[in-house]
Amino acid sequence: MEIQEIKQRLTMAQVLAKYGLKPDKHMRMNCPFHEDKTPSFQVYYKTHTAYCFSSNCPTHGKSLDVIDFIMYQEKCNKHEAILKAQDFIGIPNLPQPQPKPAPKPENPKPTPEEKAVFLNKMFTYFKNAVYNSKPAQDYITGRKLDFTKLDIGYNSGQFHHGARKDETLINQCLQHGLLIDNNIRLPDPRAVTC
Repeated sequence: MEIQEIKQRLTMAQVLAKYGLKPDKHMRMNCPFHEDKTPSFQVYYKTHTAYCFSSNCPTHGKSLDVIDFIMYQEKCNKHEAILKAQDFIGIPNLPQPQPKPAPKPENPKPTPEEKAVFLNKMFTYFKNAVYNSKPAQDYITGRKLDFTKLDIGYNSGQFHHGARKDETLINQCLQHGLLIDNNIRLPDPRAVTC
């Protein structure tokens, strides 16, 4: 698994929860990497990074992504941190031999593995959207749920519209049942006559 894919699928909130850590309402907490009496560790959920502002921290003023956080928390090297991150996501750490792909038919039915990867990617997108939407957070909190502890997603209804509209994404969502094609087509404005 590529590092970028790990960072897309594993959020900082998930990593902190795995270690039983939770920032305060200002996204600060005592740094887990050194003795800290006042919160010097800032968490940034939008970028899935964190930063310790203390000069006593072994991170030496480095912005930490999820893999860096695991590396410092586990006191391990980067390779071991990547394996641990894969474990958090639920990906086996042993490399699987890759068979040569057969030519794909025009509208191939996705394998269960392809479907799981796609649905996981989409849910991660929706889960991350919670941290970028105050109304979603307020709604979830109003339902007496804790979005920092639960896997909750939010869809503003815009992921397949506007600038994000991508035929590949729409086709994948149709193929996997996230969207339904009701055969409603908007007329071509150039074809409309008065």
